[in-house]
Amino acid sequence: MVHHLPLTDQVLNYKAPHPLVEEFTPARDRAFFADPEKKALLSAAKEVRHLTPYTGTELVGVQLNQLTPEQRDELALLAAERCVVFFREQEMTIDEQYELTKHYGIQDRDPNQTDPRHVTIIGRDYDTRGYAAYGADYHSDHSMELNPPAYTMLNMLRTPPSGGDTIFTSQPALYDKLSPTFQHLFNHLHAVHSSEHSFINAVANGGAPFRPPVRRTHPLVRTHPVTKQKSIFYNPTFVIHLEELKGQEAIHTLNFLREHLHAADDLTVRWKWEPRSVAFWDNRVVAHRALPGGYDVSMREGKRTAVFGERPFFDEVGAVTLSEYNKAGKGLPVTNGVHKHQPENL
Repeated sequence: MVHHLPLTDQVLNYKAPHPLVEEFTPARDRAFFADPEKKALLSAAKEVRHLTPYTGTELVGVQLNQLTPEQRDELALLAAERCVVFFREQEMTIDEQYELTKHYGIQDRDPNQTDPRHVTIIGRDYDTRGYAAYGADYHSDHSMELNPPAYTMLNMLRTPPSGGDTIFTSQPALYDKLSPTFQHLFNHLHAVHSSEHSFINAVANGGAPFRPPVRRTHPLVRTHPVTKQKSIFYNPTFVIHLEELKGQEAIHTLNFLREHLHAADDLTVRWKWEPRSVAFWDNRVVAHRALPGGYDVSMREGKRTAVFGERPFFDEVGAVTLSEYNKAGKGLPVTNGVHKHQPENL
């Protein structure tokens, strides 16, 4: 559980200058326009590496700033299916990153973001195991919004020789691994997402959030609008309660969910950053965590951009599990970690 720092006069007297973000209906998801086989994108890669069976695909030899609109749409679908897609040795400038982000929708802005177009991601130099050590746990980015982010891109500019890795865990796979009994229970629960502790900690530490704190309720299990996959939508950094449960019931269930997430090594990919590496992920279906400790934090800097997604929803009738999706022949078959349709001469 994330703890609040004290409610100091500084916190109590602070007034955020901007209003809350109102709900809206975003444009049709770009993954709807993609070729299901993603031929244009995959054929441009020298190699397609599936880093784990459940999540994480690296496209070797692809430059993001050279993608066609068709390939951009296929990247969205690939991220929806594989949760996160990785690239190395990118030549993309920050302006080109903005332009690529625009293809996927209206750009989101983190409540603590200084530059209106991107978040600067840096290393952490505090004890992440300490009391009120906000930001140390798994999360999906600002899930407390009515329209949480969909596609997210992190372009890492500087990295230490070791340390500062990020781990990504598939939330459709987390749902798939539950017993049918737990799946049925979770299908009918709603999680309360709060940014109150984030707001308090930011102001108490000298920050100036530009939006007030907020609580929003979203389904604990959501349906992806394109793949129709069922995914746990759990965020230990922001979820404080399960609406349909009593106090201790919710506490024990949230503790199980956190343990289920942290024990999911088989559903997780760990990405070692290098300068000019990029991760492109679907924030709706993956939880991530930057691993702390043991490196010079001044050497870690990246630029993150994201776009608004739809308001989370759950369609119990039309949705499918990850196993059902794969059995239907969708997604990318994996053979020894390499896409099996990859031409041998690439």
